[in-house]
Amino acid sequence: MVDASEKYGEGQQMMTAAEPIAAGEKIWWCTCGDDDYMMSRDEIYHLMETQPHLKNFLCWYSYMTEDDMYMIPRTFAAQQNNDECVLFNHSCEPNCGFDTGDGNTIVASRDIAVGEELTYDYHFLETEPSLIRGLECKCETPSCVGRLMFDRYRDEEFQKRHYDHMSPYLQARVRELKTKWYSTKCFTRSATPTKAKSLHALEWIHAGEVVARFSGAIAPENHFIQAANETDATCVVDEYKQVIALCDLPPEAEITLNYHGKLL
Repeated sequence: MVDASEKYGEGQQMMTAAEPIAAGEKIWWCTCGDDDYMMSRDEIYHLMETQPHLKNFLCWYSYMTEDDMYMIPRTFAAQQNNDECVLFNHSCEPNCGFDTGDGNTIVASRDIAVGEELTYDYHFLETEPSLIRGLECKCETPSCVGRLMFDRYRDEEFQKRHYDHMSPYLQARVRELKTKWYSTKCFTRSATPTKAKSLHALEWIHAGEVVARFSGAIAPENHFIQAANETDATCVVDEYKQVIALCDLPPEAEITLNYHGKLL
């Protein structure tokens, strides 16, 4: 562990290699998945509203397992971390990633020299609903993206280079893109005992914007878009199987279709 105040800000730390590390070598096994609480997006936002002093901690030390589900440390009320794996900082040119066979294990993605900082790309772990979306990157690498918008998993070149080092959640999202594509302005809400998995606006969507696309037959079972009657549907499908917003949709609004209606 090394002081990283100069690079990341007062009091920040980073992990560095104490000896040479070979590509593929296991570096760290995180206990987070075993020790953490799972909370929904709504539950975390409620916590932030009722206990605003926890906001920064919840944003920084949560990680995604679904579009609307996050893991947070059991010790969040005391603002304490369960595992020092949180000290692996972000880099747009990382030297670490997640083990394909075990999402809790961090491995070297290339040979690492003594003294090098140990980093992974936060895009391996988070998508657009990330609680730190918009974070300014400080990796200082030639390919730095500037701000982390957590949409790089959509890029085919990024997928080819890094798929094997993504978390299980990210790998699942990459696979879903092939059959159930939706806009960076959307996110899914997990199924409940009374409601199927559904698609919602993450930020304002304007009338006429493409919000999703069908790759197969236009049917509820082929996407996360639930059915609505003609007067309540928020979107319509065009001749290219693109789902188009019928009106301006505020954050959290559900994306719905009248599946028996006519094409746009």
